[in-house]
Parts: sequence; structure tokens; C-alpha cells
Amino acid sequence: MKSTDIPKTFFKGKRAKRVLNISLVLLLLLSLQYLKTDIFFKEKNTPFSGDFFYNPYKYYSINTLKANFHSHSKAWLHLTSGSQKPEEVYKFYKSHGYDIVSLSNYQKITVDSLVHDYIPVYEHGHNIGKSHQLIFNSCKTIFFDFPVVLGYNNRQQVINKLREGGGLIALAHPGLFLGYGKRVMKYLKGYDFIEVFNTFAISDGIWDAALTGGYPAWILAGDDCHDINNPELCLNCWNRISSIGRSRDDVITALKDGCSYGVMNMNHKELNYLDSCLVRQGTINVYFRNKADRISFIADNGSVKKEVINSATASYKITQEDSYVRVSARNGTEMIFLNPVVRYDGIGLNHNNGSIRLNYLLTILVRIIVIIECLAIILFLLLKKGVLNRLFHNFRTVSVFKKL
Repeated sequence: MKSTDIPKTFFKGKRAKRVLNISLVLLLLLSLQYLKTDIFFKEKNTPFSGDFFYNPYKYYSINTLKANFHSHSKAWLHLTSGSQKPEEVYKFYKSHGYDIVSLSNYQKITVDSLVHDYIPVYEHGHNIGKSHQLIFNSCKTIFFDFPVVLGYNNRQQVINKLREGGGLIALAHPGLFLGYGKRVMKYLKGYDFIEVFNTFAISDGIWDAALTGGYPAWILAGDDCHDINNPELCLNCWNRISSIGRSRDDVITALKDGCSYGVMNMNHKELNYLDSCLVRQGTINVYFRNKADRISFIADNGSVKKEVINSATASYKITQEDSYVRVSARNGTEMIFLNPVVRYDGIGLNHNNGSIRLNYLLTILVRIIVIIECLAIILFLLLKKGVLNRLFHNFRTVSVFKKL
């Protein structure tokens, strides 16, 4: 087959040919990443069960730390969308009463050298679906990702790879664009937090999907600020953390235990605070510093089980149908979400919630399909350029000369 055999009407004009060539090369480069695809047995998480209740606020203290872990500065030679220098971002947040400020630049750990117990965070992800993660307290960055298709297997494989780098993993703005859907939350394992409050997305439905499936993911709230001079992008979402001390280890321990809560107020004001959350004989009792417009008790599938209006205190008796119960409080434009009280066996919570088993047969099959796809693209490009024809012609010429 000669390149001239391809109908001329198929590709009209040099520009169309150039676009097609570039598209095919890009498709080839993207496909190469999927040669590493793993396929797992799709096993649902197990809903919370047991006669005991894990209360993340058992040792809660009102002396909390205000923290923001999701903001961006100039990085990567100003190629990413951070508008200020790191020191400017640190100074800005601290001047507004924040005790903990961490930058989460894309694929880059940025450290405040003036803070001894600084908590390093970076944002992982370079896919078009915005399926990103925040990595806490890791000693190195992981670049592994899938650029386009991100189903359950791709997302789980990315989380597995991030685990190899150490640290804690938060699913960043899961409700933004194609980040994470409710269905996939029934199966995902190995992460620690869900960023429920983000300036660009509120993801409580996705959080409830994970909790209903039995996965103990704690709340995270972050501004995702890229420009501190834009009031719409900063001072909107923050965490209140009840830790024994102010050291990095103390804060990380409190976060892992769930002894924190998330706040969102697009008017930048802090109107209320949690004083305590107690569980006694299967009844949740919450106490806020000021009266809340509405206190809600939310259980499986995000169902509202009880609401109390214009009160600083509220209680709810956990029923047999409730595998978890979480509390929200509203004051005007402010929302406070507490971490859930969950059923368990009285021993401990399992963030892995079962094994993640690799399906070797399907993994090999998918990789073979990707190899065939890559070879088909390469073959098409070579045929289109006439490279194979020239090679075949040269081979015949050499053969003729040898016979002579």
C-alpha cells in the first residue's frame, strides 16, 4: 500500500494534516501512560457496624487551632496559577488570625523556613478531570497520574502510588468538574480525608457516599486560593483543629483522629464555635458557643434525621438504622460540619476497609489492548508519511543489488 493510495479527500489542506498528525502524536503519548494500568477486583467497602460509637471529639478542647492547608503561590517559574510569593501568602493568612498556614503548590513541596513545625502539603494531579489530591507531611512528591480517563481503577491506582510516598491523603475538591463521583466512593480505599468545603465546590454528598459505604474519611476545608488580592478566593474555608499541642506531630495526630471540624463562610466571618460533642448511652449531645440558626443531625445517604432551630445545644438518639451520624450548624452564611460519630467494634477504625486485590488477568488484557492501540497509531503515522513504503523500496533495491 502506498501513501498515495489514501484518498486525497480524506485530508484536505496542510493545516488539517498538521492537526491530525499532532492529535495522533498526542494520543500516542497519552496512551503510553496507560501501559502501566492496574485493574482491581471491585469490592465495596463494608458499612460501619458494631455496638460501640467512635466519637472523634472524645478528647476535644475548645483551644483549637485555625488552619488552611490549601492555597497556592508562585511556583515552577510562575507557570502555575499562584499570584504571590510564598512569604506573602504566609503573612496574609497569619495576619487574619490563622495559626497554621500550608502552601499546596502543584507537584511541589513549599516550606516556610521560619516555622519549625511547618506541615508540608502539595497538590497532586495533572489530569483534565480535576481528580486531585492533597498530600500531607510527605517527604517527596509523586508525579504518577493518568491524564485523561479516570475510572475507579485509575483513581485507586493513583492513591496506591501516593501511599508509597508516605503522608496523609485528602481528596481535593471532589465535587469539582469530574473529580470524584458518588458511585466510586463505595469502592475507594487508602485515603484519609475529603475536602468537603472548598471555595469552588461543596462536596457533602460525596462525603456522605463514602461514609454510607463505611469509609471513615474525615472532613477537610480549604480555600484553594490562587490570589490573596481577590477576596472571593481567600478566607472562605478553614479547619478548627483540637490538638494536644501546637507541634506538627500533635496536629497530624488530631487530624488522623478526626478531632477537627470544617467551616465555610464566603463573608469571611467566624460566627460560631464548637464547645463540645459528647456521646452518652447512644445519644449525641452537641454544644456550641453561640446560638445556631439550625443544628442538623445527618445520617446514612445524607438523610436529615433531626433539626433544632435557634439553639446552642442539641441532642439526637442514634437509631439501629444509623451507621453514622454527623452534625452541621448554620449561622447566617456560615456552615460548620463536624466529623461523624460512627459505629465500630470498640477496637479501631480501618481506613483501608478491606483488601485491594489486583486482577492479574484483566490487568494483562488491558495492557495488551493499549499496546495494540499504540502500535496501530504508529503504523498509521508511518503509512501516512510513506516511511514503510520507502523502507520496503530500499529493501527491494538492496536485494536486487545482492543478486547482481
